[in-house]
Amino acid sequence: MDVYDASLSRRSIRRFQQKPINLNILKKCVNAARLAPSAANLQPLEFFIVDKKNLCAKIFQTLGWAGYLKPKWTPNENERPVAYIIILVTKTDKNLWYLRDASIAAANIVLVAEKYDIGSCIMLNFDKEKVKEILQIPDDYIVDSIIALGYKSEVSVVEDLNDSVKYWRDDKQVLHVPKRKLEDIIHINSF
Repeated sequence: MDVYDASLSRRSIRRFQQKPINLNILKKCVNAARLAPSAANLQPLEFFIVDKKNLCAKIFQTLGWAGYLKPKWTPNENERPVAYIIILVTKTDKNLWYLRDASIAAANIVLVAEKYDIGSCIMLNFDKEKVKEILQIPDDYIVDSIIALGYKSEVSVVEDLNDSVKYWRDDKQVLHVPKRKLEDIIHINSF
């Protein structure tokens, strides 16, 4: 799968098969993140891979899932992520742009995961202090984001954005995600 195809097919996935991900694939995801652009090449990021079942269960308890889905929804025990990559930040005192670095690194992770047909969901709604406690992450690190990973157990499709950005599931449990059309967001040589 080339990068463009991976960019088009990748969707946030929230239901996963309970099949382990090879550690070498998770390391490839981190390696792609490590080599992502970094403002002033300061490289403030580190990465924490979690793939042990008991630790995954503890991390899962810290996460908030799919805010637009009503009633409140969370993956059941047979749909939960089987791995997480946690993006950590150091050296923030000298780096005003670390959030951009973390965002680009996360994009690289999910694109590499997509190449292996691994679903991903970049999580920002979680208890950062609880994650630090569970994983014994030193105080001088910032837990920026968590990427939930697992082989896909749901289908997600893109819909043209009309009135709302809210995603939804239909009666067949297909996740529909509204996105703006290319012609509505692109400007070439003039506005």
